[in-house]
Amino acid sequence: MKRDYYEVLGVGKTATEAEIKKAYRKLALKYHPDVSPDKGEAEEKFKEITEAYETLSNPSKRATYDRLGQSGFQQGASGTGFSDFGGFGSFSDIFETFFGGGGGFGESPFRTQTSTRPSGPQRGPDVAVDVQVSFEDSIFGTEVSVEVPRYERCEHCAGTGAEPGSDIKTCPSCGGRGEIQRAQNIFGAQLIRIETCSQCQGEGKVFETACKSCRGAARLRTTKTVSIKVPPGAYTGLHIRKPGEGSAGARGGLSGDFLVVVRVLPHPIFKREGDDIYSDLSISVSAAALGGQIEVPSVYGALKVDIPQGTQGGTTIRLRDKGAPSVHRRGRGDQYTTLIVEIPKNLTEREKVLFRELASLKGETIGRASRKAKVFSTVKDVFGAND
Repeated sequence: MKRDYYEVLGVGKTATEAEIKKAYRKLALKYHPDVSPDKGEAEEKFKEITEAYETLSNPSKRATYDRLGQSGFQQGASGTGFSDFGGFGSFSDIFETFFGGGGGFGESPFRTQTSTRPSGPQRGPDVAVDVQVSFEDSIFGTEVSVEVPRYERCEHCAGTGAEPGSDIKTCPSCGGRGEIQRAQNIFGAQLIRIETCSQCQGEGKVFETACKSCRGAARLRTTKTVSIKVPPGAYTGLHIRKPGEGSAGARGGLSGDFLVVVRVLPHPIFKREGDDIYSDLSISVSAAALGGQIEVPSVYGALKVDIPQGTQGGTTIRLRDKGAPSVHRRGRGDQYTTLIVEIPKNLTEREKVLFRELASLKGETIGRASRKAKVFSTVKDVFGAND
């Protein structure tokens, strides 16, 4: 025996038309076979709620149902039932029909469905490729050649898809509209489904003989060499656009654009952050202690820089305007070079003598302190020498 229709929709017998409609919408979204993991159970459930809604949403049928009950109503009434549901097709089809575009619910869940097909010339798709450049080329700019795979208009048929001399006629199936309308009655409402014409593939025209070169596609897949200018200061992720160098459009539409995404290869010495360049430079202990002129590498060549006596490791030198040129504004960034004082590891006997003499001049004691002395010294530092 079938369940009570009010129980199926989860509403009371005094529910208003709006409440019934709201309950049905909620259940229909939940139990449509296209979205439910258990399609068999969902189909039966959807059939049940649709039957209940069809009855309770109709004032005449609802009055009869309330008066006669389930058994009396089934004997005296006939409905379309769930068998008509098959005409809706996919989940998106039914809810565009019921609710006006996949969830924007209108005044009535049953409405005539219409749609439009893109007509006339259509712009072709963009084509994008990555281009790798060296760090130096990204600073000074360069020009590279790129192989671009794309669709071009067939020159043999001038983009018509028809063999030259072949008659081009209006499609007899769709009358040149490129689409076919099919009407179907669903639950007392007329549903109009619009489909792309299968004979002309939406073009609205047919020809007696297809182009021998493109086989009727009106476009050919080709590869073209395009020259790209990478501007000075280019960085990883920079997009360069060449309008009209992408794939040809459909039905005589404009070609899309060609997009180049720049990738800068890493450099063994320099790193870039924004328009600034960073590097490290090792100098000897003597150079750090005595100061003087040193050579600092840069992308513009070695630069002579004066450093003071007693320069400490970690000191950063700023070289103004020696960074990368700015792509989006005037000027250049700076270069920041951090000095690393290099401590010699393998000393010659002569070098050891000289370092001992230097230590002696400064009053330093050279030698390994005992563990006991180190511990005692540490304790004194913590608690104070006079405690």
